Amino acid sequence: MQGLFEFEQDGRYPLRRIPMIMRFNLDTCGIRISLTAWITLSRDEREELVALPCVSPAEQQAYRERLAALLAVHADNPDAVIETVEIDPSPVWADLSAVPDVVAQGLAELSLPVPAHEQWTGLNDLQRFALTKLTRSGHKNANLLPALKEFGLV
Repeated sequence: MQGLFEFEQDGRYPLRRIPMIMRFNLDTCGIRISLTAWITLSRDEREELVALPCVSPAEQQAYRERLAALLAVHADNPDAVIETVEIDPSPVWADLSAVPDVVAQGLAELSLPVPAHEQWTGLNDLQRFALTKLTRSGHKNANLLPALKEFGLV
């Protein structure tokens, strides 16, 4: 499915978890949903959200409105709500001056190679976002090595 990384597609049901593109869009829009909320959506609705553009301010507003409309049907489920969060004006994944400490430390702790500066800057926004999420402390890191391989970093 377009918009998903290979490491997110387990063959059975690739949208059973919230994919990175969706997490990226949620962060961009300043909203958060639970896995329970994601699961309440139909497969077609999930595919729609994955494919929906979310770059310009107008697209971000449309994205917020569409997600709210899709979840409104499930208003009786207290876990199927949208939480508004602050948008980070300078997310670490967007910094091209150096590999963020959180990424470098997370990889080093797992004895995985830290990308060189040229490798980091050669990644697209979604790839850098994914590595930042996958190296967070407390994250299971199951997809980290597959992501590094997919991005050509190992």
